[in-house]
Formats: sequence, structure tokens, C-alpha cells
Amino acid sequence: MKILVAFTDAEAAETAAKMLVELGWPEPGVALTSDSAVEWINANGGCDILICEVYLTPSDGFTLRDTLMPHLPQLRVIYTSQYDITPYVERLEGAPFLPYPLQLGFLRQILGELSAPETQPEPTAKAQPAATASAQPRVAAATPVAVAAVATAATPSVKATPVPVAAVAATPRVTAKATPTPPVRVAAAPMSATTRDSPGTSLDLPPDERVGTTIGNYEILACIGIRHSEILYRARQTNVGRLVVLRILDNASAQDSAFVARFMANARAKARVSHTLVVAVYEGGESNGVPFYSCEYVGAPTLSRLQEQGTPIDGTTALQIIKMVADVLEFFVRQNIEHDPIDGYSILLKPGATPRMANVACQELAAPLDPCQEIRSLGEMILQCLEPSKASNPARAVAAKLRNTAEGTPMAWSEISALAQSQMPKSAPADVDKIQAQNIALLDAVKATKLKNRRNVIIGSAVSLGLTAIACYFTYGALTKSQVNVGDLGTMVEIPAGAFQFQDERITLPKFYISKYEVTIAEYADFLKHLAQNPGKAAEYAHPDQPPGKSHIPTAWADMTEITPPNPGYYARAKKWGQFQGAPLTLDSPVFGVDWFDAYAYAKWKGQRLPTEQEWEKAARGKRGEIHPWGSANTFELANTGIDFTPNPDAKVGGEKDGFKRWSPVNQPKTDKSDYGVMGMAGNISEWTSSWDSDAMQTGAKVPVYRGGNWKTRDQTTATRRGAKLAEYQSDDALGFRTASDSADTQ
Repeated sequence: MKILVAFTDAEAAETAAKMLVELGWPEPGVALTSDSAVEWINANGGCDILICEVYLTPSDGFTLRDTLMPHLPQLRVIYTSQYDITPYVERLEGAPFLPYPLQLGFLRQILGELSAPETQPEPTAKAQPAATASAQPRVAAATPVAVAAVATAATPSVKATPVPVAAVAATPRVTAKATPTPPVRVAAAPMSATTRDSPGTSLDLPPDERVGTTIGNYEILACIGIRHSEILYRARQTNVGRLVVLRILDNASAQDSAFVARFMANARAKARVSHTLVVAVYEGGESNGVPFYSCEYVGAPTLSRLQEQGTPIDGTTALQIIKMVADVLEFFVRQNIEHDPIDGYSILLKPGATPRMANVACQELAAPLDPCQEIRSLGEMILQCLEPSKASNPARAVAAKLRNTAEGTPMAWSEISALAQSQMPKSAPADVDKIQAQNIALLDAVKATKLKNRRNVIIGSAVSLGLTAIACYFTYGALTKSQVNVGDLGTMVEIPAGAFQFQDERITLPKFYISKYEVTIAEYADFLKHLAQNPGKAAEYAHPDQPPGKSHIPTAWADMTEITPPNPGYYARAKKWGQFQGAPLTLDSPVFGVDWFDAYAYAKWKGQRLPTEQEWEKAARGKRGEIHPWGSANTFELANTGIDFTPNPDAKVGGEKDGFKRWSPVNQPKTDKSDYGVMGMAGNISEWTSSWDSDAMQTGAKVPVYRGGNWKTRDQTTATRRGAKLAEYQSDDALGFRTASDSADTQ
């Protein structure tokens, strides 16, 4: 078996190669650039496993994989990075990710998952020493190759000449000579109809008649599980280019109206869950009589699967699981969301990432859950999986306390979360350190300059002091991007009374006012600050149907302190560093990740309201009733749309046509403006309205309507675009809102 390590750092690459030798995988290759990786593959007749750094040069690891896969369809890729890659997790496409520096145990586990039993190293009584000549890693020269296999620009679709098929065609696999410790093997037996699974399932089942077909916007790639009457597929959502899990009712159940109603009711219940630690549900519907809904693809093993393999978890992971479960269930309690019982199949564990939970929300339970039994079950589950080491004693003590919960005296989930948190090791936020590294270096340079010039004459000192002041000014500006540059935020535009074309009918509206801009991050931060300072006021702004205790903090807004290391949320990134998910983000950008209740509460706090969809469309189509805010021409580059969006992690790639990779300041681009003077209605983000429409999947039910295109949409940027979510609790990173009022006299 041929294994190649592709890192930019030579020392790290050699260390990884020696780990592979220690695990019994002799003669791994080492490459220091994407070009030299291709050179090694050409020279060695192919590659079976590639351990690749995400931020490889001159092309990133994703582009290298995409270039090689047409010629090496059996290639397996393991990614790693010392930097935060959460903005690009969709591009992993199910490939495992290991944090840097690599750990031997995680590497052994992942290699076991990716390797078929017959191709794994065969254990022997005695392993060859790692220092023997035959076990030394080979280093490919870090020089460009003649074959233009990898485009130097890190783009998702490679247009350069591909690797010659003959040069990289797969060759017979080589059996490894020896191994000190056999890798953990993952059973890949087909799942039966009673198999418990989750969106984290990554093993494929034999293809069925739907694999290779399209349902709505979803291209079905593989069948990954069967649970009761539902079939789970790995699919690609073609309109936004992301991997999803598509859940479909089997043919028999799809003919039963009761099954369909329960299926969609559960989908709506899951869609109400907006929590970073819970698998998200995106959308649902019916295509050619087939009910379906899509959810986030995680591609991680479950706790139960690891237990079946005999792979224990360490104490830190156990505490993270307890805290995650407690945080999620506390959220469910506050939101009045019913849920199925939690078990090991509900816990998703990806090495190097915080544990997550499958979406266990449901519309209605046959019998209520016993809180004491839930807590005891959680403790017992952790104790069964925990490794037997002294380092795990704190986690063992916490789990034992949960298991021994007395009948009738349950701890609150918030208490359990705090207990687990108190036993976790502390660590520094590495991601923040990376973001500020250049600015800290600049401050150090300024300090050194000041010390060096201390002995100079007064003029020299004055010059040095001046340079210091200038450098500090720019450094302060880089470290603190808290200023707001849109001077007329909050401006309301008058829309006169009169008739206009709404969709396919002519209607008349009275005069109203609508905000010139989408609500920004800075404006929404003021709202959250007010709620924090006046906690008793939240109920005054809540919609009557809003669940008690609901938080108005948007998805991904807050710093994630429950992971190791802590990960700043998008508000902190916009305020301090001006970047999020590989794209510029400032306080002038629109707030996103808000659900309908959040938008309603903010508008009421402002003394305003959400616009109706009729008002929204009139403001967007303008006095002439055009299909776009700017007119009738389909010049989509006039708005911040998806015509040039790419999930490529390179911040320099994307936005070539409209100037913005993801979000733009609410006053940009200037061309996305209706003749009433309202900005950003064709692109940037879609917007919630106060209007509700009939649910296509449930007779008599209503769902909220959103309007307008966004930075994800390619050809749906018209002023007439409308859509609906499964539930008012759903949020999206391309969905925000603006406000309206009946008079100009509002705060």
C-alpha cells in the first residue's frame, strides 16, 4: 500500500512519516508541495492514502484531491492543519480530519477506518526497527514538476492538464512487512433495516435504484443507512454545492398518509433546533411523490460504533460529551422541544472536533421521558466507553455521579454542564493567536525600534516616537475593527401609497416606511446588549408563540467556549479581525443566523415591525415594477449574488464578478438599489418578512416567508423571489432581515 504525506513543513512531514513506520506502514512518501506530491505519485505508480495539509501550496489540499481523484478513484485522503478550518468543513466532503500535531492514537484509528482488512499491515511477533533503511520515509523534491497536474491557483475546478492516466494508474497493493500495533479495524458490514444510524454514518451500502438520480436540487451519491421506514443517502445539494444527508421515506411508507404526516412533522420539529452542536435540518418537501428532508452531513463515527470496535474514549472527550449533551438538552427544555431518548448512536465523534449530537428532536413522544433515567443512562453510557487510565478519573467521577442519580432528585442540565466544564483541562484559543500573530509581531517590532532609539538625540527620539505612534495606530486599527462606516444606518425610506404588481396580481398598499438597509451586526449587537442589561425586558419583545426562555443570540454569533481550544464567534471576528469563513466580515455586514422570532423581537424593540412580503416586493421592484431592483436586465453582477461564490478556502478566490465572496457591507454594491432608494434587495442576504404561507406538506399549517436573493443564489436574485422555511426556528448564514413601520416617527 502506497502512503504519501504532503505537508509544507519538512519537520512535521518527517514526524508524520515516522509515525506511519511505527504503525507498520513502511516507506511512506513525503512531499512538501502539491507539485512534488504529484511528482511522487507519478514516480511511484499511484497512491492509496494521502495525508495532506489543508493549506498546502501552491494549491490547497482540496484542489490536490480533486485533481487526483479522476485518475485515482480509490484514493483515500486524510486532512490535517494547525489552523482553524471550520469555515471550509463542507469541502472535506466526508474525509477525516486530524488536528495538528498528529497523535498516534487518532492516526491509528483513521488508518483502520480507511483500510480494508486485506490491505492492512499484517501483525508479526517482532516489528522492524523504525530506523532501518527500508523503513525510512522517502522525501520527494519540493520542486515544480513538468506535468501541470495541480493548478497554481487554488480553485475548486482544475483546468490545468491532468495527471497522465498511465502515470498514476492504481497498481497492485503492497502488503506491509510488519507492524508493532495492528490498526483498529472498522467493520463494514451492510446495515439492516433495524440498524440505528445517524447523519454521521460514512460507510456506504450497496447502491439502490435512487443512487445516481436527482430529487429536487439533490443529486444522490450513495446509500448510507436504513432506519425503520427511512432511507438515508449521501447527496449533493446542487444549487449551493454542499454535501447533505437526504432522508427519504421508503416506497411503502410513502403511500401511507399517516407515515408521511409524521415524517414531515418530525422534520419540522428538527428544523426548529438551531444549535451549533446539533445536526441541522435544511429543508423538506416532496418530489414526484417522494417525501424527503435534507440535513447536515457530518461524516463522523458514533460513540456506539467506536464502542463496538473496542475503541475507548479519553477523559477529556468524555467530559466534552457530557457537557455537549447537557447543553443541548438544556436548550431543548428551554425551547419546549420534545426529543427521542439519547444513546450512543446520537453522539457523533470526529477526531479533533467537539462532539456533536444527531438531531433527535421529534414532534411528539408516545410517553414522557424520565429526567432521572436520562441522567443515569448518560452516566452509564460514558462509564462503559471510558478508557481505564488515571487521567480519566475526573471524567469517571462525573459519570459515576450521573449514574448514581437518585429517583426524584435530578440535577438540572445546566448544573451537569457546569460540573463537566469544571473538570476540563484549560487551553489557549489557538485560532485567536493565529489571527493576531502578524499584529503582535508588529507591536514587538515597534517596541524594539523604540528601545534602539532610546540613546539617540532628541530629533531621533522624536522620529522614533512618531513612527511608533503611526505603527500603533495602524496596529490598533487592525486589532480593533469596531468602527461602523455606514453613516446613515437606521434610515427609513418612505414608500408611497398606490397600486403595484405583486407576483401575478395587481394590488394596492397604503403608505409605509422600510429600512434603507438590512439590519447590521452592529445594530443587532445593541439589541443583545440591551437584553443583557435588562433581562426582564425580553418578554416584552417576544412573539406570543415564542417558546419561553428562548435566546435571541444568532447561530454562530457567540464564542464557542465548550470546545478545545475556544473558537471565537462571528461577532468577535467581525469586531476584532474583520473576517469570517475566509471572507471579509465587518460590523457593517448584515446580521445572519437569526430565526423568525429573533427578527420579530428586534423589530419590536426598535418600535417597528417586519415588512409584509407585499411591502417588501413593492420596495424592491420600485416605481416601475421591474423584476430586478435596477431594472429588467439580468446583470446579476450588479448585486452580491452566488454567480462567483466558491467554498474554496483561499480568501483571494471568489467574488471576482460582484466583488464579494460572501457578505458585503449593507451599503454595497451601490448598484443593488431600487429607484425608491432601498439597498440590497436582490442579493447579500435573503430577508424574513411578517407574512406566512400555507405549508405544502401539512394541510392547514403555516410557515414564514422570506424574500430576495443572497450571496449563495446564482439565478434567483429577482425582486420577485420568495421562499419558506420548514419552521420559524430555522436560521441560515445567508438569511437576515430589515424592518418596516407605518410612520416615520420610530426610534
